[in-house]
Amino acid sequence: MKKNIFIFAALIVSLWSCQKDLDLYSGRDFIYFNPSAGLDSTYFSFAYVDVNKEVDSLYIMVRTGGEVKDYDRQVKVKVAETNATVDVDYKALADSYTIPAGNTFGAILVELLRPEILKKEERYIILELEENNDFALSYPTKVTSSNDEGYSAIRYRIYFSEIMTPPLKWSIPEFGEFSVKKLDFMCTEMNMTRDMFNDPEYMLASRQQYVGAKMVQILDEYSANGNPIYEDDNVTLMKMGDKYYK
Repeated sequence: MKKNIFIFAALIVSLWSCQKDLDLYSGRDFIYFNPSAGLDSTYFSFAYVDVNKEVDSLYIMVRTGGEVKDYDRQVKVKVAETNATVDVDYKALADSYTIPAGNTFGAILVELLRPEILKKEERYIILELEENNDFALSYPTKVTSSNDEGYSAIRYRIYFSEIMTPPLKWSIPEFGEFSVKKLDFMCTEMNMTRDMFNDPEYMLASRQQYVGAKMVQILDEYSANGNPIYEDDNVTLMKMGDKYYK
């Protein structure tokens, strides 16, 4: 008898708990940037993107709270703050983004452009979700993650540039002082990609020596034909490692 009473009591508690959980979702559906990763920002660099690629795409994930619907819903988002310029540094955002029927998540497409200034200056865009007919902004605007650092659930920051440091396998004895212009020129002339200079298995010492010696030959040919290659200052001749000029 006591066992039956205990089971009945446990059932009542369980039902009360389920009802309490259901009550939490009795309000409007809401939208938020996925907080499970504990991050509210992305850092993107064009540094090792193919030099011929003038635009790249980021997909920023959003999630919904509340009921799953059997029809498409729209997410509204705006640029809250930025030091970037539309159609110069990034493409304008769409009027809205779709959460497909039956889904609880979607993505905001942000298309970043590649002006020359990114080689010297960083740009940022801060996205902010907006309330609309489909979604409220009920999620806490500031969330505490497991490492006790706060992050936003309705704002998302994107930082992007093409500022770069020497790649992992840049050899000063072979290639000389690093510059982005020199790296790109070497890639063009040698039919290589920037990523190859970060690959230890590809950029072995023997290949470094071959590339360095070949580039000296190529630069000398440009100069001999009356078309010397200069660094960005248009004064300093592009050179490989000092050992080739002794």
